[in-house]
Amino acid sequence: MEKIELAKHIKQGDTFYTPFTSPKGLGDILSLSSWARCWLPEFLWIGLIIRKQGRKKGFENMSYIIEELKAENMVIPQLSKIFELSSEQQKRYWSIIARYVKKNILLPLTLVITPDINEIFYDFFFDFSMDIDENISELLNIAKETTSFHDELSTDISFIVDWFYIKNGRVYISNKIDILPTAISEYYKCNHEDEVMKMYRPIIRATFQSLCSLDCSKEFSEKMWKVLGEISECNPLAIVWDEEKEKMDFYKITKQTIEYFSANNEDKKMESKYTVIMGMTCYIFRIYQEIVEKQMQNDISGRVLFRTMLESYINLKYMIQLEKEVPDIYDRFKAYGNGKYKLVMAKLREGKYTVSENSQIDERIMELLVNEDMDEAFVNISVGYFDKISVRNKFKNCGEEELYEIYYEYATNFAHGIWGAVRESSMLICDNPAHIYHCVPDYYTEQNLRSVCSDCEMVIKKTFEAIASYIELPEFYNIYVSQGE
Repeated sequence: MEKIELAKHIKQGDTFYTPFTSPKGLGDILSLSSWARCWLPEFLWIGLIIRKQGRKKGFENMSYIIEELKAENMVIPQLSKIFELSSEQQKRYWSIIARYVKKNILLPLTLVITPDINEIFYDFFFDFSMDIDENISELLNIAKETTSFHDELSTDISFIVDWFYIKNGRVYISNKIDILPTAISEYYKCNHEDEVMKMYRPIIRATFQSLCSLDCSKEFSEKMWKVLGEISECNPLAIVWDEEKEKMDFYKITKQTIEYFSANNEDKKMESKYTVIMGMTCYIFRIYQEIVEKQMQNDISGRVLFRTMLESYINLKYMIQLEKEVPDIYDRFKAYGNGKYKLVMAKLREGKYTVSENSQIDERIMELLVNEDMDEAFVNISVGYFDKISVRNKFKNCGEEELYEIYYEYATNFAHGIWGAVRESSMLICDNPAHIYHCVPDYYTEQNLRSVCSDCEMVIKKTFEAIASYIELPEFYNIYVSQGE
């Protein structure tokens, strides 16, 4: 389907709806069904005929079959509905099929349509001498060729099903409809390579959808997929980014720059502004250092840490931008942070919660830090955002909307364990069409992620640029950056 622009989504509350899912539009009446999960198993027998007999002969024989079924008043394409016919009707149905289709063509289906599902079909087509592996392979091949509703074979199946409905009198095609009669009457005459098929295929599929939306058995399809899944093994595929070893040049320059800051700012070391700015800069660098030196650039932790780098950078830039208007902004930031520590410490003192002796949380250190600037009796606790401005608005106020809308939003998925991040990092796709390309947990960490190093470098550069008016950058850093650009 056409990719829908964000601007065409409809915002209602905190959700952006597509034009198809909006509660004000089709959302309340739209029923979504999966071609592969809900419909395909019903019509696999048709797909086998077309695939194994060839498209031209398959269409021709299916037209004869439909005509004979019509004479018997059994123009039914769904396997689940065929299996609801009386025993005698089912035997007549498959006898008609057998006049035009060799039994070995539908033989693979007996691996999934076992006697407990339908004994008549099984007895009619099963062959004890069959090669099981070969027939499993046949089922996997057709499943692969029909997984997507837009596949050529899937559309061919849809066309045959449309013909079933036309012949059983449940569909009347008016000549007043311009394209549909033409598509129905001409589709089978055309090859998929023909230009006109770009117009016919969507019409065929849309007609199928309108006819079959409520006419298939979800329970039957689930049972078919379950059996097919049991007789074939998972084939997990891992995405491994075989990137060149990260260049260390920028990291080395960054480390040297940090060392330069340490050696060349003696005159500022007693300033609260210096303490906060260089503390934040050092914090951002420490995160970058851990990512690089501990080689976390392709890991989940690398993305979580990158998000922290971003948020630290934007808090830093926000304070620098606001310092003229709010001269004590740096003291406020420190007080806000001390209050956050005090909140945890106070809860521990109440005795409601406890931590083990080996916990990362050390109450003694927290108490020391909270009381560092002033007695804790005068330290307020804020449970909101620093300066009562949300992270998003800080990015906006700093002119860094892109950083928030793209990088921060993406990394947040990893920080909070949102499904997109879980799927990308911790689940493998099973390359077995019989398993409907389900996801397999990556227990053995075979998959990695694209490196965050380039994005980390971007944040480091932005950080140095933000502090450059206050902290002199070394010439070697400026030269390196200018040469890189």
